[in-house]
Amino acid sequence: MSSLIKAYQNVLQRRPLITSAVSSFTLFAAGDVIAQQVVEKNGIKGHDWVRTTRLGLYGGLIFTPVVVPWYRIIDKVKFASRPASIAAKVALDQFIFAPFAVGLFFTATTLMEGKSLDDVKAKLHKSYTSTVKANWMLFIPFQTINMGFVPLQHRLLAVNVISLFWNTYLSLASAADS
Repeated sequence: MSSLIKAYQNVLQRRPLITSAVSSFTLFAAGDVIAQQVVEKNGIKGHDWVRTTRLGLYGGLIFTPVVVPWYRIIDKVKFASRPASIAAKVALDQFIFAPFAVGLFFTATTLMEGKSLDDVKAKLHKSYTSTVKANWMLFIPFQTINMGFVPLQHRLLAVNVISLFWNTYLSLASAADS
């Protein structure tokens, strides 16, 4: 396992955006597979592979290019004390970026389904607030650990790993009434 981690770190160092995008694609898609197979119990024949691909593409091509620079920006936040720096980073991440990211997710995935802006508005009206609140319950504690102890170059991977469950939730929220 350690050789796999070393190989990942090597590739991440040489090609950070591409490596992060592939990781995000994989884990967003995996979250949808879990949603469809474990929660919805669709079975292989009933599995919507277009939906899985759409969520993977969102993770790799939309989310990653937005979140990687965001993490670089908030990593520059420094205060005299380490706890204050961590608290500020988490507050910025969760009260500025997270609400934006949830809106981006519902907007992008609804449009990727070929739906209209009115459909986007309806999806946001129905799911946005509850999803942001659910995000805070998971990610405020997690990001406190992530921002405090995980090196910058590994934060997105850490988020993606914990997000396997979050992506399952997002997949279900996105698929509701689709």
